[in-house]
Amino acid sequence: MAPVLAGALAALVGVAGARAQVPAADCSAGGVHRVGSTLCFSGELTHASVERSLALLAADRSISTMAITSDGGEVRVSLRLARAIRARGLTLVVRRQCASSCANFLFTAARRKIVEPRSLVVFHGGIAPPAFGGLLGGGGAESGLRAETEAFFREIGVNGSLTYDQPPLPGSRDGAEEWTASPRALARYGVAGIVSMWWPSTAAVRAEGRAQGMNLGVFE
Repeated sequence: MAPVLAGALAALVGVAGARAQVPAADCSAGGVHRVGSTLCFSGELTHASVERSLALLAADRSISTMAITSDGGEVRVSLRLARAIRARGLTLVVRRQCASSCANFLFTAARRKIVEPRSLVVFHGGIAPPAFGGLLGGGGAESGLRAETEAFFREIGVNGSLTYDQPPLPGSRDGAEEWTASPRALARYGVAGIVSMWWPSTAAVRAEGRAQGMNLGVFE
């Protein structure tokens, strides 16, 4: 591997480790609240939790970071928060897990992102160009939501197929129901702005997925 490329990849995954300035705000109280310049978000992406987040952002322009632990939630409200994160230039810090709508929209949209040690970004549930046939039962509602998500991915310059193309699941003929992606794979899909990302090895990431109750596929 050329030295320049090797150096770029080392910086991308934070191999030099602690070089990345990881915000240390204590968000252990849970829920949605502010700690200094950090917006702490723990839980599902719902109308209430997103409105609370947007209100805190509007009330305090000093907020520069959002630390999140979430297994996802509603698509449309997630799109609203994702656009706000991008517009404010917030650094998104993933703590333990950012899955489904959190990964599909918030993580991809953030201009700067940090994935803390033993933390996972887990994709699934995106709406494919053909009717997904199950998320909303197909039909006009699903087509409208698909158009909204496609417009969002065009805005941020990301290939949205990352959220619905299922990678093979090791030991199975089926595609994975949940999956993650290496820093190299994320770059292929147009996901930019990764300051630091925990990725010691594919095996270690899959093992952490199992510890969190998931059998992950991986884009490498």
